[in-house]
Amino acid sequence: MAYHNELTEIALNELKAHGIKGHLRDTNGGHIEITWQVVPEKQVRTIIVAKTTSDWRSRMNTRADVRRLLRADNVTLKMQHEKKPQKVQQFDKALALPQPETLSVPDQLKALRAEVGDLTALVLRLTKISATVRDTVAVHVPRPEAIVPPPPSSRSVKLVEYLSEDRWVTIDTLPRDTGLKPEQIKLKLQYLKQHDLVEVYRGQVRLKPPKPKPEKKIHWKTAQKAARVAAEEAAAKKDAAPRRRGRPPLVRSASQAA
Repeated sequence: MAYHNELTEIALNELKAHGIKGHLRDTNGGHIEITWQVVPEKQVRTIIVAKTTSDWRSRMNTRADVRRLLRADNVTLKMQHEKKPQKVQQFDKALALPQPETLSVPDQLKALRAEVGDLTALVLRLTKISATVRDTVAVHVPRPEAIVPPPPSSRSVKLVEYLSEDRWVTIDTLPRDTGLKPEQIKLKLQYLKQHDLVEVYRGQVRLKPPKPKPEKKIHWKTAQKAARVAAEEAAAKKDAAPRRRGRPPLVRSASQAA
């Protein structure tokens, strides 16, 4: 016995409305084959429908396929022949709008339920996929590595600050105090020794006292100018100094002086 579903019911009811009996048969591919023959002179018509309906469009497509094949066989409803043509007024004809083919309320409800079921299944599937992806990303994404600050440059550490003039400092203790490597300490000491700033003796080091700066040589013209300016300033101070109070100086005549 062939399988019945909603699509087969639609096709058989459409054929029954035209006075034709349809036959059902299961195919090897898992579908349902509907066949009918209008008259023995006409060829056998066949349509294939699925056992499970996908959405409301499949119902409309099945009904449309049956009607198309019936029109090809010149089959029409009896009630269409008996209906008398009504006279349509020109005004009503102008205002009449083409009305599309509408489904009945039960068909619309069935279609709505099918669409809601499909949408619910899709939402559940997407929720499951998103949860799986979130867990996968949380497991495989590595944690960010902690940022380690770079070690201070050896140039920023001044070895002179750890030495003194009045005491000797052991060279082996400088790496512990300064945080530098022994190789860096050795290079810095060589640099200071080349510039005659430190004194090294038997594994110890100390600063040398600063040397007095040599007097700057002055050009002879500059020295003469400075001496002249100093003499002028001394003479100006001498003239501006107050004289002693007392007798006025004696003025001798030329004969007395002789």
